[in-house]
Amino acid sequence: MTRSRAGRGARLTAFAAAVFLIVGFVLVTGGVGPAAAEPDGGPNTHYASVALTEVTPSTVTGSTGHTVTVRGRVTNTFDRPIRDVIVRLQRASAATSTDLRTVLDADPSVYETSTSFTDVVKELAPRQSADFTVSVPLSNGGLAITKAGVYPLLVNVNGTPDYGGQARIADSRTLLPVLSLPADRTRAQQWTEPGSGTDVDPLLGRDGSIAADDSSPTAFTFLWPLAAPPQQAAGTLGGDTADMRLTSDAMAASLEPGGRLGQSLKALESIVGVSDNGDPKPAEADDRVRSAICIAVDPDLLVTVKGMASGYVVTDDPADPAASTRSGEGSSTAKAWLQRLSKVASSMCVTALPYAQAGLDSLHRISDAALSDDAIAGGYDTVDDLLGVTSVRGLTVPAVGTLTDRGRTFLNGREGSGAAAVVSTSVDPGQSDRTGSSIIGRYRSDGFALQTYDAGVSSALGAVGAHASVPSYIPAWQRVDTSGESDVSRRQTAAASLALPMLDVPTRTEGEGPPEITEVTGRSAFTVPPVYWSPTPADARAILDTAGLMVASGTANPVPLKDVVAGLAEANSRADLVVPGDVPQLAASGYPLSSKDLTTVQRDLRLIGQLEDSFATGHDLPFTPDEYLDPLRRDLLRAVSTPASTDLTVYRVERPRRLTAVGLTLSHIKQSVSLLDPSGRYTLASERSPLLLVVRNDLALPIKVRLDITAPDEISVGDVGVVEIPAQGTRQLQLPTHASSSQPATVRIALVTSNDVPLSTPVDLSIYANAYGKPLFYITIAAGVILILLTARRLWHRFRGEPDPADEDRPEPDEHERELASAGYQQRLAAERVVTDTPERENPDPGERA
Repeated sequence: MTRSRAGRGARLTAFAAAVFLIVGFVLVTGGVGPAAAEPDGGPNTHYASVALTEVTPSTVTGSTGHTVTVRGRVTNTFDRPIRDVIVRLQRASAATSTDLRTVLDADPSVYETSTSFTDVVKELAPRQSADFTVSVPLSNGGLAITKAGVYPLLVNVNGTPDYGGQARIADSRTLLPVLSLPADRTRAQQWTEPGSGTDVDPLLGRDGSIAADDSSPTAFTFLWPLAAPPQQAAGTLGGDTADMRLTSDAMAASLEPGGRLGQSLKALESIVGVSDNGDPKPAEADDRVRSAICIAVDPDLLVTVKGMASGYVVTDDPADPAASTRSGEGSSTAKAWLQRLSKVASSMCVTALPYAQAGLDSLHRISDAALSDDAIAGGYDTVDDLLGVTSVRGLTVPAVGTLTDRGRTFLNGREGSGAAAVVSTSVDPGQSDRTGSSIIGRYRSDGFALQTYDAGVSSALGAVGAHASVPSYIPAWQRVDTSGESDVSRRQTAAASLALPMLDVPTRTEGEGPPEITEVTGRSAFTVPPVYWSPTPADARAILDTAGLMVASGTANPVPLKDVVAGLAEANSRADLVVPGDVPQLAASGYPLSSKDLTTVQRDLRLIGQLEDSFATGHDLPFTPDEYLDPLRRDLLRAVSTPASTDLTVYRVERPRRLTAVGLTLSHIKQSVSLLDPSGRYTLASERSPLLLVVRNDLALPIKVRLDITAPDEISVGDVGVVEIPAQGTRQLQLPTHASSSQPATVRIALVTSNDVPLSTPVDLSIYANAYGKPLFYITIAAGVILILLTARRLWHRFRGEPDPADEDRPEPDEHERELASAGYQQRLAAERVVTDTPERENPDPGERA
C-alpha cells in the first residue's frame, strides 16, 4: 500500500512537472508569435519607428529584374535598448479601388504572404538608428507575385525590448505597382500554344514573362490644382485707395521656394523644363504626358499674389477693417512666383477653379446673377488676364469633390460650366449596364454632364509633401494616418495609386471581348488631387515617371482636358447624385450658408448694388464704381468658400469674420457722406430766407444724393432734387424755405442716395424765423387804411378853407410867434439866442420892479 501511494505521488509529481514545462514552453513561444501576425492590428509604437528611404523598383516591369529591394532606417524611440532587431516584407492581395486606402491600415494578417526575416542589428540603444536593406525575390520564394496589379507591402520590424519578449516594434506600409513581369521558368511551364483549344492567357509569354495589358487603355488626364485658402482680409475698397490687407503672412511663406506653393510650382517647372530663374532645362515629362496635365488655378490665389507684389499689410484683426496693421514681407517673393507661373502657364494647359472655392450650394441659395458669374465665368477671365493665357472652359471642379442637386441646378446652363468633375463615390449609376460613356467614367444626371475620378487615388495624392491634405469626401473610417510614414513611403503610395486605374484590368482569355467594366470611373484615369495638395519636385518626378511608363506601355492613353470637355457633350449614361457613404451631408454640400448668414449676404449684395448705382461715372474719374466696390463682392465669395479638407477653419472662423468686416465697411461708406450739423439755433432773416446746408463726401468717388426732409406745417422747405457731391469734398446747398410762423420749429433732414439708401445720421435743425403770420398782415393793412383816411380828411378841410377840428385845442400864436413865422432862418436863430441869453429880463424880480 505504501509503495502504491508513493508511486501515485511520483506519477502526480511527474505529471505536474510536465504541465509546468508545457505551459512554460507556450509562454516562451508566445512571445515570438506576434512577429508573424499582430492580432491587434498595429505595432507597439512606443518602442521604435521605421522610415523607408528607397523602394526599388518603384514600378515592376519585365525589365526591372527578379528582385524587390526595400531600404530604410529603424530608430529606437524606447528608453531602453532593443535587441535582435530583424525585418521582413509582407504582401497582401492586389488592391482595388474600394480598399486602396483602407488596406494601408488593415490588420497585419491581411498581408498573408511573408518573406524570411533579415537581421538588422544585435542591439539598438535608445534614440539610436540603424539602416537596413531587404532584398527578396519578386515571385517564387519571395513576394509570390504572378500577375500585374498594385500590391500592398508591409515592412515588419521585430525586436526584443529590454525586460520584454520579442514583438513587432514598428512597421511601414506602402504600395508596389506591377506593370509586367520578367521571365519565369515556373510560369513558362503553363504556356500553351495559341489555337491549341485550351484556355490561353494572352499576356503570358513563352518564357514565362507577363506582358502589360494594353487591351483596354485608360483615358489619362491629370488636373494639377494650384490653390490656397482665402488670405485677403475683408472690408478693403478697390481703386488702389488702400493697401491690400492679409489675415496673416502665411501666404508669403507658402510662396517661398521651400513653401507649399513654391514647391508645387517648382514641380511644374520640372514638367515643362524651366529652372527657378527661368532658364530652360531638360523636361522631365515627355510631350504626351505633359499634354494630359492641366494646371487648375484658383483665381483668388492669382488676385492675392498680384496684390502682394504691389505691396500689402497684415492686419491684427481680420474682422475689423480699421484695425492696426504691419507691413508684409513677401512682395518680392510674390512677384517672382507670379512671373515663374506665367512662364510655366504659357507652355501648358490651364483652367480655372471656382473663385476662392466658392460653395455651389451657397451660390444657388444666394441667387445673385453677378456674384454667380464672378464665381464661375469671371474666374476664367481673371486667369486669362493675369497669366496671359486662354484657359480651357466648360468643366467646373467643386472643391469638395461632390455635387448636390442644388449645385447641379446652379451650374446647369451657366456660362463657362457645361459639366462638372466629381468624385466617383458621389455618383450612383444604379443597375444600368456599364456601356456607353460610363466606360470612361462619364455620366449625365438630370441632363447635366459629369466626369468622375477615383476617391482613393485623390486621397493618396493628397498625402504627399510636407502638408498632407485629407479630402472632405473621404469618410472617417477610410482616413489613413500617414504622419508616421516617410516621404518615400507616401510618394511610393501615391505613384502606385495613380497606376491602379491603369493596371486594374480584369483578366480575359483569348477570343473574348473587352472585360466588363465594374468601377464607376470605368477605364478612365481622370485624376484630381485635393485642391490644397503639396507635391515636392521629387513627388512630381515619381508621379510623372509612373504616368510616362503607363503611357509608353500602352495601358494608358493621354487625353488633353479640352478633349475631355468636348467629349462630355456626348455623355449618355445616366446616374444619380448621392452623398458619399458615411460623409456628413453638410460636408458633402460644402457647408452652405445658414439662414442668418444667407440673409446677411443677400442684404449686403443689394446694398453694394445700390451704392454702385449712386456713384457718379465719367471718363475723368480714376476708376469706376464697379472697380471701387468689387473687392466687397469678392469678400462675399471668400465668405462662402468651402472647406476642401477636414480643416473647418474656413467655415467656422473665417466666414463670420468676413461677413462682419464687409458689414462694417458698408456702414463706413454710408457714414462717409454726411450733412455738417450747424448745431444750435438756425435763424432765418425773413420768412422766405433760404436754408443753407453743407454736404461732405469723404469717399473716393462723387456720389449722387438727395435730401429727405421732415418739417412741421409752419415751415415749408423746398426740394433741390438729386445733387452730386464731389469726391473728398463738400458742397453747399440752398434750400428754398417759407416760414408762416415766428414760433421755433424743428426740421429733420436726412441724406439719402439717388436710389434711397440712407446715408449717415439725420440732422435735426431748430429754426427761428422773423415772421408773425396773418395777424401782422391784417394790422399793417388796417394801419395803412387809417393813415390814408386821416390824410384825406385834413386835405379836405384845407381845400375848403375850414379849420380842422383836430386843431381846435391849439392856442393862438402871439405877435412874436407871427414875426418869427415870417422871418428867415438866421433871424429866427438870432431871436432864439436872445431869448436864451436874457431870461431874467423876461421874468423881472418883483422887488426890483417896485
